Parts: sequence; C-alpha cells; structure tokens
Amino acid sequence: MTDGAGGLGLILEIQRAIAEEYGWPDGRMETHTLARVDPATLRVYTGVYLFSGLFRMVVTLDNGQLYLQYGPFGDKPQKLFLESETRFFMTSAPFVIDFRREADGSVKKAKGRNGPEELDGEKIAEANS
Repeated sequence: MTDGAGGLGLILEIQRAIAEEYGWPDGRMETHTLARVDPATLRVYTGVYLFSGLFRMVVTLDNGQLYLQYGPFGDKPQKLFLESETRFFMTSAPFVIDFRREADGSVKKAKGRNGPEELDGEKIAEANS
C-alpha cells in the first residue's frame, strides 16, 4: 500500500508514531525553532543537489520561501523552514538540510539528514529562473 505517490511519507509517519509510542530515540519527531533570515539571502541555496551520488533534489525559491522537490517526498515541492541561516527542516518528513557556505558566500555542498541517515550532497546545477 505504500509504493504509490506519497508512500514514503506514510511509511515515515508510521515509523515516527511507533518510535514515539515505544520511546525509541531514532525516528522520533525532532523539535525545531524557527529563525528569521533576510529573504534575499535565500536565493544562494537554490539549485539541483545530488546526495550520495544517487538522490537528486531540487531547491527552489517562491515568494521568499524555499521549497524542496524530491519524488519520494511527494509530487509537490515541500516547504523548507528556517532553523538558522544555513539549516532548514521540513514538517512533512524528518528531513533536515544543512547548506555549506563557501568563503565567497556561494553554496556548493549540503548535508541532508533523513531521520538517522546522513547524506552528503553537492550542487550540480543552478536553479532555473
């Protein structure tokens, strides 16, 4: 029943509920604090990222809000919420992304965490304007 569109979201929701019920440390919902960042700085994070050489994720900016598009998270881009100037999280999945800023302010790398799994990512293309 979970191999269709949005199946990963259902699997993650079931895993989180079980982890919460049994007090398992992995898979439980994390608590995040929202931060404020100048919306003009968000454009540097947009682009196409390849994580662990396998998982292609697209980060876009729309009306001052970052979104992440990744098929297993669903057909629609998922809203990214700011936790710090370089860290964003999703409420629809236990996904956190830390962007790595270069000395010149550009972003070429990111680290994604989906629950306990950590993935190294690299920007492979700029976002379409």
